[in-house]
Amino acid sequence: PYDAVRIQNTAIPATEYTHLQSWIRTLDSTQTDKLSIFEQTTVLALWWFAQSDVDVAVVEVGMGGLRDATNVFSSVRNGIGSLVQCICPVDEDHLGMIGNNIEEIALEKSGIMRPGSWIVVANQERSEAFHKIRQEAHRTSPGRIINVRRQPTTDIHVPNFVIDSSDVPGHVRASSELPSWATFKGTGKRCLRVKYPPSPETYLKSTKPKEPQSKQPTKSKTEVDLPLELPGYYQAGNASVAFYALDVLRTHYGFTRLTDSAIQVGFQNVRWPGRLSWLNIAHRALIPGASDARSESPNDTVSERLCEWVLADGAHNEPAAVELRKYVDTTLRRISQQRYIRMARSRSSGTVCVRWVVGFTQGKDMRAILARLVQPGDIVWAVPFDQPKEMPWISCERPEQIAQTARAVSGIRVETFDCLKDAVDRLSACSADTYLNVVCGSLYLVANVFREFQIQPFPNK
Repeated sequence: PYDAVRIQNTAIPATEYTHLQSWIRTLDSTQTDKLSIFEQTTVLALWWFAQSDVDVAVVEVGMGGLRDATNVFSSVRNGIGSLVQCICPVDEDHLGMIGNNIEEIALEKSGIMRPGSWIVVANQERSEAFHKIRQEAHRTSPGRIINVRRQPTTDIHVPNFVIDSSDVPGHVRASSELPSWATFKGTGKRCLRVKYPPSPETYLKSTKPKEPQSKQPTKSKTEVDLPLELPGYYQAGNASVAFYALDVLRTHYGFTRLTDSAIQVGFQNVRWPGRLSWLNIAHRALIPGASDARSESPNDTVSERLCEWVLADGAHNEPAAVELRKYVDTTLRRISQQRYIRMARSRSSGTVCVRWVVGFTQGKDMRAILARLVQPGDIVWAVPFDQPKEMPWISCERPEQIAQTARAVSGIRVETFDCLKDAVDRLSACSADTYLNVVCGSLYLVANVFREFQIQPFPNK
């Protein structure tokens, strides 16, 4: 569990984690009201951040928001407190635990908002969620709300894209090498083009009622192209939220080192293991999901064999399954196009389908998820995952139950495995390029796959 607590992409040392954990549990043993394991871990992380004198901590809510253990920060006073709160797309995840409908869930997530702080609201597909979040935002911190849906952003390909990183410490990480069918081809670098106000006053004015237009010419907005390294259509929305949060930090809180170039370098270097991650199982390596092909590096050194690759994604609810299926369909189209171009189509090759290696946490809506993922011709391998450390409340669904649900949904061929290692060994032994291998259903399962293939999701610098 300590790999989730990081500073500058380096995890807290295991020995220090163990020492702090023991200290916190000793203190907790003297209290009447005991902390949960997650609350203890939250205390540990925040203590380590404070002792390390970090400038800014990015804290992800565990579940919900209002009643979550991470929701302990005060409003901003003298530059200290919860500076920015980001509300990402809300759907019916954890239904019955943090709310019985989408409005209750949105209200629970809005509980992280603080008076006087800035609130960045992602584009919401569910109108009920959007209206409830907007209502809470205007009630909590009026005049300090950035609605991403109303900001001018474009997911485009930029020819001859170059980052001027001369004034930025660190390095620009190159795009990763992927097979031609796993890259977003285009006329240039895939980027998110954003426009942002040149002054704090413009942000404030944009949240107030519109006034009659003046005849004086208005100052044009600033524009920047941000490289989108992470695959998936939805990542443009996530990138928008991240950018406007960073822009608030430099615009309102004095983080002047967050220049456009610095933000571009950060976007170029971003990695998100377990979300549309390509694993080369032949070389036991994580290819962190580059979003474009590098024109200067030919693909002749990169294996094009389907059997040597696995797509790992932690999709564990219906909205995430929809996005995963979109990406898989795009990949299948590229595979078909590449085979046609290379004259590789033959009677023996046939149509490429998907081999879904799935495992779920108990309580998930497996039927809804599988209905979004599985199509005729696909096959399903139902597997368990190991019990996550320090998470006794998590239990995996039995493979037999997954198989029963999969057959009821699609009527396709399903196999069950008593342990994940058996499925991994079968994948490693496959030599036919007839299936695209996808692991999904749980981030705990994805973490298990990384361990089975001995792949480090976050290699330290």
